[in-house]
Order: sequence, then structure tokens, then C-alpha cells
Amino acid sequence: MMNNQESLRFFENLSQQPVTMEITKFNPSNDHSQLDADFIRQFITNQSYVLDLGTGAGVMLNKYYSYTNSVVAVEKYASFAQLIVRDPKVQVVVSDLFDFETTQKLDVIVMFVTAHYFNTEEIARIYKKYVSYLKSKGKFIIKNQFGVNETVEVNGFSQELQCNYYAQYRFLQTEVDLLKSAGLNQVDVVDIYPPSFNRWDNTQFYALVASVEP
Repeated sequence: MMNNQESLRFFENLSQQPVTMEITKFNPSNDHSQLDADFIRQFITNQSYVLDLGTGAGVMLNKYYSYTNSVVAVEKYASFAQLIVRDPKVQVVVSDLFDFETTQKLDVIVMFVTAHYFNTEEIARIYKKYVSYLKSKGKFIIKNQFGVNETVEVNGFSQELQCNYYAQYRFLQTEVDLLKSAGLNQVDVVDIYPPSFNRWDNTQFYALVASVEP
């Protein structure tokens, strides 16, 4: 089974290349950041405290931060983080997601195209940890590719990327169950993109909007 350390080796190599805003998108045609930012804006106001996990170069955050009260952007690689917008509303923290801590209670936590770089046991730890930072009725929003019929694991050399690549695209219901096990009793599944955006038959993009409801 793949694990986060294997995925991180890919990003460590990527982070040592000349950094551009698009570097974490791998494929320029795969930049749906405006649609993602527009989706997030449904759940935030200018009073919202937001935590953005695995921000990368800020391709999405840079399009929605101005609509919040403030955003904490957590990114492991300083070379990526240097491209995140510098603004009084944005605090950039260079940290691994397992290590980051905060005392701030949050209205919204977003984790877009990051969950598949953790295996099932690792993501369960991440979800349980970050749920504790949410305000009552706060939203934890995950966007990712998920397995259509089963979990799909990529573990080895990618012909498209021409390097080793590791990811676990869990079966959609498995991810919903993981969020509920972490204490989020309401999980809404949103088919976020047009069908043409789903490049592979065995995975599909969804947004999961999770919260604790009475």
C-alpha cells in the first residue's frame, strides 16, 4: 500500500524545479481553480475564518481569499508557498499537515486535490485531527478524485508524468465513511465538474461538504 512518504518524494523533486504558479497542476489543462474558488465562495462570507490545507502555489486560494475574514494557508514546501498571495488576510504556514496546530476555531476548512496523497489510515488521522478545529456547524470541504467502483491506487512509474507517482483514489463511499467516523455526521456529495473533466473511467471528481449537524 502506498503511503504519504512515497507521495512526498514526488513533491520534493517537483519543489526543486524552477517554481511557477502552474507547477503543482502538472497539466495546464487540469487547472480548474476558478471553478473551485467559485464553489468555495458558496460557503464563506467576509466574516469567515478559513484553513486551506495543502495550498500548493495558491492557484485556488489566490482567487477566493478576498471574500473571507482571513485564511491560514498550510503548505509543506516553501518553494511552492512563496507564490501564495501576500495579503493581511492571508497567513502562510510552511508545515506538514500532521504537524500543524492551531487554537483558532474555523468556519471552513478546505482540502482540494490533496487527500489522495494519504492512504486510508493516514487520512483518517488527518480528518480526526482537523475536525477538532471546526466551529459548531463549520464546513470541512474536500475535493478529490474518487474511485467509481472501488479504490484505485497508483503506485509506481507514471507514463504521463514520466516519473514515479503515488496516490490512492479511495472509493467514494469509503471517503464518506471516513469523514463520518471523524465526527462529521452530515456529508453532502457534489458532482462538481462537467463529465468531460473526468479523464479516467475508474475515477471521478467530487466535492464532499461535511459538517456536524444536530
